[in-house]
Amino acid sequence: MRVVPEAFFQNTRIRKIMVDGQCCIIHKETGQQDLDNHRLLAAHALTVVRKGGLMVHTDEGIPSRVSRGQMVLMPKGLYAITDLIPENDVFEAVVLFFDDKLARQYLQKRGLADIEVQSDRRPTRFTTNDYFETYIDQLLSLYGKVEADPSLVSIKLLEALYLIDSKDPSGQFTQKVHELMAKPNKQLKRFMQDHFDKPLDVEDYAALSGRSLSTFRREFHKQFGYAPKQWLIQQRMEKAKGLLEEDKMSVSLVAEESGYLDLPHFIKSFQKHFALSPKQYALSKRN
Repeated sequence: MRVVPEAFFQNTRIRKIMVDGQCCIIHKETGQQDLDNHRLLAAHALTVVRKGGLMVHTDEGIPSRVSRGQMVLMPKGLYAITDLIPENDVFEAVVLFFDDKLARQYLQKRGLADIEVQSDRRPTRFTTNDYFETYIDQLLSLYGKVEADPSLVSIKLLEALYLIDSKDPSGQFTQKVHELMAKPNKQLKRFMQDHFDKPLDVEDYAALSGRSLSTFRREFHKQFGYAPKQWLIQQRMEKAKGLLEEDKMSVSLVAEESGYLDLPHFIKSFQKHFALSPKQYALSKRN
């Protein structure tokens, strides 16, 4: 599992066309089928499939296929599993990530920024139009070859949203962007049990669950009987212990699967929790 777009910044095989924090545009091209990619979105994402196909599976368990000439809009905080399916040995997609601030800028021009809205916060598929396809072509041909100034990112992202909307007389696209602003307010216990092993801190969990930090801490203690940080450590350590007992995984992979990106920190935490290093614990169970 990776938190995106941050994880894409660390992948040398993915082209970073434009980056300004979590507002960015990335380009991915591969000739290999890539299945079971676990992603947690830290920003809203618009994925445009240019070649091949993309399967998106969400918490609701309803898969959605996005084919060439289509795009899928996914809200911040969504946990999704994606399959990249090449066609004639090629899969290509461009992903536009944007935050609430940029979505609000767009909605202000539409007179919708201050209107409350409800949403099921599921992925929504759209068909691209000629204007938008030309925009993507120009983006890749120019900014894909030169380093773009971060100050241009919001301008190009807003341009993309306007170009999609310009060929959507139904207004459905703008409506779905509007729905991105609805607070998720997810069922806390299920959300935490599903995502405790993600490399997130307490503040991240609060934001992704649609709660203020103080409300999150209060509700969490009421439902779990522990402070969030204490509970997270306990759950992650138990998962790490189980992986070390059952699978011949490297310590670094166990750390990653348990929600730790900092290997030394994981080893120190594990040793403090079980009085053995991860390697010592694995050897004791396999002998």
